Amino acid sequence: MKCAGFWKYALWAAAIGYSGMNNAAALPHGWQIQPSAAEDVDKGLPSALQSSELAKDGRRLAEVHIVVALPFNQVLPQVISALRPLGRLDERSGVEPLSKLEDEWGNVLLTRRPDLVRELVRQFDLPKLQQDVRDGALAESEIPERIALIERTIRFQSGSKRMAPLTEQYKSWVGSAEHKYGATGRSSGRVIARVMQLDPVLGRPATVVYLTRNDEYPNPDAGFFGRMRELAELDIFHPSAPKTLHRSIVPGEVFSPVFDALSKLPNANVELGASPDQWRAPSRPISFVTEPKLTLPDTKAKVLEAKAVMSIKSPDNFIVLGDGSVLIIRSYPRALMRWSPDAGGELRELWTSTEEKSHQWQLSRDATGQSGYLTTGGLIVRFDAKTGSLFKHPMAFEKTTKPDDYIKYFHDGNGVPLPYDHSLSGGRDTLNVWQANAQPAGDGTPWNYTLRFASPRQDMMKGSLRGNSLIKPVSWDGFMPNTWVEDVYGLAELDGKTGKVLRVVKLPRRLGDVDRNDDTGMAPWDPAPFGSVKGGWIAVGFVLDEGKQVNPGMHVVDIASGKVRYSLTLPGRDSLKTAVGSPNGRLLALGSGGKNSAVLWNLENGRSITLGTEASGCNEFEQLQWSPSGERLWGRCNNGLVAWDVPSSW
Repeated sequence: MKCAGFWKYALWAAAIGYSGMNNAAALPHGWQIQPSAAEDVDKGLPSALQSSELAKDGRRLAEVHIVVALPFNQVLPQVISALRPLGRLDERSGVEPLSKLEDEWGNVLLTRRPDLVRELVRQFDLPKLQQDVRDGALAESEIPERIALIERTIRFQSGSKRMAPLTEQYKSWVGSAEHKYGATGRSSGRVIARVMQLDPVLGRPATVVYLTRNDEYPNPDAGFFGRMRELAELDIFHPSAPKTLHRSIVPGEVFSPVFDALSKLPNANVELGASPDQWRAPSRPISFVTEPKLTLPDTKAKVLEAKAVMSIKSPDNFIVLGDGSVLIIRSYPRALMRWSPDAGGELRELWTSTEEKSHQWQLSRDATGQSGYLTTGGLIVRFDAKTGSLFKHPMAFEKTTKPDDYIKYFHDGNGVPLPYDHSLSGGRDTLNVWQANAQPAGDGTPWNYTLRFASPRQDMMKGSLRGNSLIKPVSWDGFMPNTWVEDVYGLAELDGKTGKVLRVVKLPRRLGDVDRNDDTGMAPWDPAPFGSVKGGWIAVGFVLDEGKQVNPGMHVVDIASGKVRYSLTLPGRDSLKTAVGSPNGRLLALGSGGKNSAVLWNLENGRSITLGTEASGCNEFEQLQWSPSGERLWGRCNNGLVAWDVPSSW
């Protein structure tokens, strides 16, 4: 717009402003028309673009959505008439299927039209879920909950294949007018108005009017003097000032005549919103969400004090063997040590690693406590307590099924390490578990491993999920024919030969705050899941937020019924450092570090006793382990090992 055009526009804006003072419809509470922002004027906003602006609760808006409870054909003429003073409009109109809605209003549609969502899921998602069941990645009993989750979390993607079934049509119109200012026309304001039929979105006659103005103008700091100032104050960490500044506003001079015209229509019921989100229907809580009933330690229970057994600086891990000796990992210099009361209580170094690359060292033992296993970096070090012999076995894999560099280990229920990893590349994600062949005899003999299964269950952990999504195998204290895993949704029993899902057990919340729509997610920084064959349960960690307090603990899940026996917690602790079940499955000990921070629960009656460490001189309590007989519970501290003589009942 040249000079004459500018004055014509300015006179129209002034006339609108004057008449608005006398005849303007009242704005809803919290909405205001404000003068141009002082900060924009200070940045060089041209006077031609200095107009009043629409604001909500004092915040200036880049756009506004006006919803009118009237048909499209009744609203559109009013909008075009109100915008006539802008001059000629570039217009386009048409009819489109709902699949072409813009994403924001498409998401409103999905919250308000559950019938359409159900149809989308039936056509697009249900066949995939049924195929997952056939492939062994999903249990058929999971389909209803998965459908409910998809229906609640589905997001609109305009023009996508997923939205193609939305063929119901809606009308729309877009008009725009651009005005240029200044001698060179480098400043401009482009008003955009869009009118769209909302009947199929809201389920009643309705139309939305969208208004905005996009401004561009030269940046005064990008001129000659500004460039000279930049050179004088050279700062390589800040980019040069842009030549053009941009902003989006809702000019009062554009908004007011449209709002007034629509407000005067009978039964218009005009509503204003800064975004379409205002018209989203609230999500309904899904019936599958369950909250745990926490069992806290008995504050009046007696304190069972530990006795100091031996001293060692900063041990990393330990296991107790059947002869009463202990295998310990010394942190520095890193070595496998043995302590035995028969050797005068002195530590003896069994093995020191020569590998340059640092790997995690893991310890396990067989059920009798005769054999102990150290696993590190593809090597198994086996110690025989009966003979005092040490055997080293490099792990050997078939070339076509060799684990990746992120290999982890659990054990087979009798201490033998089982490698596993997660294959997250290619067509389908899998959990890969390897099976140990016969135990080799001689020192240095390779221990051969073959791939037991590649379970497609891992592929079900895709999408927007809470927390870690990598499946965790359950370690047992005895033989189990099948493999149990913890995943985002709970526990799953996998066929021991094929890795296909046989059964799933839903768990209460394990992670974060209460969410009435979502109780999924695996807790971080908690002990790996483990099970008791004799006790018939699996213990799974949780870290729950209750306001400002953190409650870590373990869900004790009955295998036969799938129900939670207890949700044992140490309230107010940051995390759970250690948890271990007794060999007979009757007792479960939890520890979180600090003074009197370990508790022993009797799973037969729910009673607890506190495990004290102060009298033993324990510094920074870290780990719990049972003796194979179950008569003693051992603890690892930063300065040595302690032990409790556990009563038979309480």
